[in-house]
Amino acid sequence: MQFTNKLSWDDYRYVLAIFRAQGVTGAAADMGVNVSTAFRRLDKIEAIVRTMLFDRQRGGYVPTAAGQEVVRAAEIMEQAAFSADRTVSGHDQDLTGELRITATETMAVCFLTRHMKSFRQKHPGLTVNISSENRVLSLAEREADIALRPRRPTDEALVGRKIANLRWGIYGRSDRIKEIPGTKKLKDLSDLAGQQFVVWDGGALAKETEDWMVDNIPDVDLVLRSSSLITNAQVAATGAALTLLPCIVGTIWQDLEPVISPLKDNEKSGELWLAFHEDMRHNARVRALVEHIAEAASEDTALFEGR
Repeated sequence: MQFTNKLSWDDYRYVLAIFRAQGVTGAAADMGVNVSTAFRRLDKIEAIVRTMLFDRQRGGYVPTAAGQEVVRAAEIMEQAAFSADRTVSGHDQDLTGELRITATETMAVCFLTRHMKSFRQKHPGLTVNISSENRVLSLAEREADIALRPRRPTDEALVGRKIANLRWGIYGRSDRIKEIPGTKKLKDLSDLAGQQFVVWDGGALAKETEDWMVDNIPDVDLVLRSSSLITNAQVAATGAALTLLPCIVGTIWQDLEPVISPLKDNEKSGELWLAFHEDMRHNARVRALVEHIAEAASEDTALFEGR
């Protein structure tokens, strides 16, 4: 079936939104319209092509064979539009406008925010929108211009630049640390046997961190959990438990002191990478922020490495 000469680009966008949301209600929210408008639009589209594009099932809207064809065409159109947008934006040499950078909450709070004032002083025509969440935003779809990630990007369409080694350490409040037997002699992880910890919870990297603690600290007592390393830092600062943190967090966090920090490279370490789409390689605004962040990371080497 060929629908190209019958449907507008906006029609394709509606079908794609319904497919991704698995229903009209979610699609309406994504498209910024009310639900009744989205229902009428789908009815109109199906009337144009004279066939059902979705089976209305209790568990959601499932595309028919015709619907699948429309969805595939819509995805191709969408990627072509994104590619054109990136190409045009990639040649933008004007140092004005907005830049969007995505980073984890940890890196946004403890690293990026401390260097935004100096960036604005260098480039007063640029504003920065920091998305501090653990959801990975898409650089290909222009959800963000630059990403700060704890791993090397694997997408061949992305340009990656390593800017820091991420060392980790164990931290706690001073009075809590003094309760550990043999505090003055703490040298290795076995000295923390049976100690109470607040642990990072949620996501693959968090799971790796928890597994590391269980494997390396004898009889570790995981008494609290949170989905945020920032929350963990504050919990530890109250004296409720010890915690494992990137050194840049533990070093600057008020009321936290190192228990064993930094840990040895073979015990717990990582990397920090900047990533952006290859189409934005020559974009002056992106280059300006990338260079600034890379310089800032170099200045913060001692913090990242717990020195």
